[in-house]
Amino acid sequence: MRIPETLFPFINRVMKVLLRSPLHGLMSGSVMTIHFTGRRSGRRRATPVRYLREGDAAVVCLTSRETAWWHNFRDPAAVELQLAGRRIAATAHALPDDAQRKAAVLARVLQRFPGDAPYHGINARRGRFTDEQFDQAVQNDVVVTFAL
Repeated sequence: MRIPETLFPFINRVMKVLLRSPLHGLMSGSVMTIHFTGRRSGRRRATPVRYLREGDAAVVCLTSRETAWWHNFRDPAAVELQLAGRRIAATAHALPDDAQRKAAVLARVLQRFPGDAPYHGINARRGRFTDEQFDQAVQNDVVVTFAL
């Protein structure tokens, strides 16, 4: 079930507080907060996202092309991550057109978090979806990598 978009501002505020608190362990195994400076506004921003680890040196996330935050990372940029209870420096880089990379990350996300399928435009029934749904999700998603 997909959470209504109108609730996300509230949920994001709660997640940012939770991820900085001693209770971060409830969510920090799969959600982190990205702290960055907007490329056009110059304002400090923070957004929580679902992530996957890629070894000890990187994490990766997927977001919709419709979201605005990933545009800040078309070129690699310095960020801070609230990751597993720690604030760490990283370099973020968005890869909006790397279909092979997006497909690999999306497959891992759907395997680990099948309930996230609706957020990628996939209407999975009993964990199954069509190749067309998957291909459309790959087109609509952007992968962002974070080198730690």
